[in-house]
Amino acid sequence: MKLGSIQLLRALAALIVVIYHIRSIEGGMIDAQGGGEATFITGLWAKGFSGVDLFFVISGFIMVFVTGEARARPQTAVIFLFSRASRIYPLWWLFASLMAAYFWVTYGLPYDVERTLGADMIEQTPILHLVFSYLLIPQPGWPVLGVGWTLVHEMYFYIGFTLLLLLPCRFRGWALGLWGTGVIAGSVAGFSAPFAGNYLQLVFHPMTLEFVMGGFAALLVVNGRVFRPALVTVAGTVLFIAALIWHPDPEQHPQDQLMSTLQWGRVIWFGIPAAILVYGLASLDIRGRFRAPGFAVSIGDWSYALYLSHMFTLSALKRIFPVAADIAENRLGLPAGSADFLRVGTPGLADNLVFLATALVASLTVAWISYRFFEQPALRLFGRLRAQLFDSRRLRLHPAPIRGAVW
Repeated sequence: MKLGSIQLLRALAALIVVIYHIRSIEGGMIDAQGGGEATFITGLWAKGFSGVDLFFVISGFIMVFVTGEARARPQTAVIFLFSRASRIYPLWWLFASLMAAYFWVTYGLPYDVERTLGADMIEQTPILHLVFSYLLIPQPGWPVLGVGWTLVHEMYFYIGFTLLLLLPCRFRGWALGLWGTGVIAGSVAGFSAPFAGNYLQLVFHPMTLEFVMGGFAALLVVNGRVFRPALVTVAGTVLFIAALIWHPDPEQHPQDQLMSTLQWGRVIWFGIPAAILVYGLASLDIRGRFRAPGFAVSIGDWSYALYLSHMFTLSALKRIFPVAADIAENRLGLPAGSADFLRVGTPGLADNLVFLATALVASLTVAWISYRFFEQPALRLFGRLRAQLFDSRRLRLHPAPIRGAVW
């Protein structure tokens, strides 16, 4: 059972991150022109990293929702982990490989030589860096494709949730709560860090609580414990927007906000509102009181591809725009200044608006192509493999019936 509300929220989370990075690229292009103006995308979009927090809550919700009737068997846990790994790894390997290839062409090395976080490990053991990146194992620096740091958290949560599936259904909710309690205790004890560079820091990272909150939201929904879903949805929306507006801008206070932004700050500011929003909107959806627009559901389907591919698209546009402007004026003979709408950072809004619109359309187009011609075929391939490996109907995962769940 696919919930349109969850697909809509996945689309929203991905687009928030995309716009956040468009803002960053736009700022760099303005600086290249002399830095004479502020970015057009500003204000709340400076906190667009919060799309990741919404993603994590959604992930926790989905894990509980799709395993509602899963019986406590090792085979069931294996099927679950196989399903999640085959969902994450193929597309990740594609874009991680493209990133490594880009670095090889640019620097003659398969990694980013300009990175400072984890630079010693990357320079001394580049092969290990790539292996850890491909397997989504925590390491002192960013994976070869930077956005993959979130997938390291995802895979850890999938493994932890796989262990929960070994417990009888009636104990899983309690185990989820104990998991969250352990994360809080470990973080307070000082075992976490802003960047999870090893398994200890990963296990006790506060952002794990966002998965846990999403899981509890699903528990409430499937058990029919719904309280005024329309009001809750509005409250979650208002709280999330308020957080986007009033959360301190890390770029304005980089040292003061680093710890808060990467640890408890984002869990409190964004994770809690995201959990409220997911709970409320999913409750409306299940009761037939909300129907997500078809285009939003489609973007939700592409959201993983959009998340992994958009920096490639934006980086390409950053290089294409000034080249296109020069070609238009110097080779095609257009009057000087007539192509300034392609030079982000020139006076006026035309250049900013054209770049924003082009970046959004191009990012969505590349995401659709990636989804249609790579992700979907890969999912079908691994789906057939899963059916061959685990052909017992008793072991397949099914969502719990609403009000019929035992959690």
